Amino acid sequence: MDIFKKANNKLIQFSIILFWSAFWFFNVVDKFIFEKTFLWVGKDRLLQFSGYFSSIGLENKNLILGIFIFITLIEILALVFALVSLISFLKKKYSIAMRAFFNSILVSLFIFLIFSIGDQAFGDRFELLEHTLFWISLLISWFIYSYLDTKTE
Repeated sequence: MDIFKKANNKLIQFSIILFWSAFWFFNVVDKFIFEKTFLWVGKDRLLQFSGYFSSIGLENKNLILGIFIFITLIEILALVFALVSLISFLKKKYSIAMRAFFNSILVSLFIFLIFSIGDQAFGDRFELLEHTLFWISLLISWFIYSYLDTKTE
């Protein structure tokens, strides 16, 4: 394989990691900005969670807050794995980058599995479609990333 193809493969791999790093970064930031600010239209996710749970008769604020904190923590975990992958990739530590990216993908799949179950329980079909598309996008991202990894060895 010539050097140009290897460079292209690495560029695509980098772009995939960069996308998911940015995705989780902005998702986590959105948990902490509850309103419209300069260059950001925040959404009160805790209020959204409360609405979902009250729609099925659960209105315990502590339970809802606990679930919200749990979701936020696993989203931060997905972000940390993605950033470790990104930094490792930039340092040309490709095996560490691949392992960290794989962990980010696994955590992300788990997150969207939980969200999909919630979407079913809350009857939110649009969110279910969105979370299913993220699930599929994660799998495609992983398969492309790992396929290109075998092509650059």
